[in-house]
Amino acid sequence: MVPSNPLLLLLLLLFTVLTHNSSLNDIPNDQPNGFFLPFESNLYIEITIGTPTRTFNLKLDSSTHLTCIDDDDHQCSLSDKSSNTFSTIPCNNSSLICPHDLSINSTNHHNTTTRTTSLSLLCTPSNFCRYEVSASNSGYLVSDTLQLTSSITDQENSLSIVRGFVFGCGTSNRASPDDNEGGVDGRVSLTTHRFSLLSQLRVIRFSHCLWPSSAGSRNYIRLGSVAEYGADMMLVPMLNMTGTEAYSYHLALLGISLDQQRMRSTETTSAIAIDIGTYYTSLEPSLYEEVKEELMTQIGPTIAFEMNELMCFTTEVSLEIESLPKLTLNFQGFDYTISNKGLYLRDSPSSLCAALVRSSMEDGERINVLGASALVDYAVGYDTSQRIIAFQQKDCLADFVDGL
Repeated sequence: MVPSNPLLLLLLLLFTVLTHNSSLNDIPNDQPNGFFLPFESNLYIEITIGTPTRTFNLKLDSSTHLTCIDDDDHQCSLSDKSSNTFSTIPCNNSSLICPHDLSINSTNHHNTTTRTTSLSLLCTPSNFCRYEVSASNSGYLVSDTLQLTSSITDQENSLSIVRGFVFGCGTSNRASPDDNEGGVDGRVSLTTHRFSLLSQLRVIRFSHCLWPSSAGSRNYIRLGSVAEYGADMMLVPMLNMTGTEAYSYHLALLGISLDQQRMRSTETTSAIAIDIGTYYTSLEPSLYEEVKEELMTQIGPTIAFEMNELMCFTTEVSLEIESLPKLTLNFQGFDYTISNKGLYLRDSPSSLCAALVRSSMEDGERINVLGASALVDYAVGYDTSQRIIAFQQKDCLADFVDGL
């Protein structure tokens, strides 16, 4: 029976458009309406889970496959009955079979493994589906209702609801000191894994255009049809993967230069991951040392030192940030020049730091990662279906203020 009340009919229609169900079945090809997801300058977003709702601060992460809530302060517990839409995922779920190993190997076009990321699912004697990402990151698969607020201004808000959102309820999570100090409750997955936020929201495109944190604490990720992609943007193919899906975003790094001085020739090809969830850019040690030596040469009389793992310099005279050498990464068909607003950090009038650190060991090797500070003043769009990343240099804050 069709409601005769026009207001009731409008509310029912609005609820149908803004609400969609998530399941463990295959994700359809159609995209939802565009969605703006706000996040803070320390790279976390607020998500609301449960009925009644609880809000969590989750760090953005484009390398982990599963959105996880840590077990600190009992924020996530299998015995928690505070949400009447919460449920555990049993081993005999028709769309998910435990135990199941979802190990992923990513390779470059020379078929050399660059990174291995795994998500293992194990069935416990009590019929719970347990996940393990690493020895220090494990827990149980659960589901609950997810709510996300699409916010552009205080006056423009809309709600997206995902029923049966699958995430990890952590029982063993070793958070980094930065996460502990920042009140981070876990990680939200921005990969293309079936359990990621993107897959469960049914989006194959997303984008971001970051401005310096000094310009304001809040930024936005665009999801779905409002994602910046195409037009005058430079399209760069992601590296080929061994699997049928992409689980992180890697590009071929053909060369690197500081101003006009090349430090890596085009004969040496390596990989670099694009990760908005990592603030600083990390370089494998030999490349890090090359950049440091060249910076010292071009800046002039200087003393190099490290502070909180950052590459820092003390100079005899004060230098303006915009006058400092520009670091350019050579991708396939596109030279990406990092904005000095994100590359350099002023420590004092006579000292400064580059937002560069040595890469850490991951799966037995060191990889290059282009972090959020190096993505400032670029619109970066991701097409997870076509396996392409799009770039366009712009003043992101001005673009946002002028109407998105």
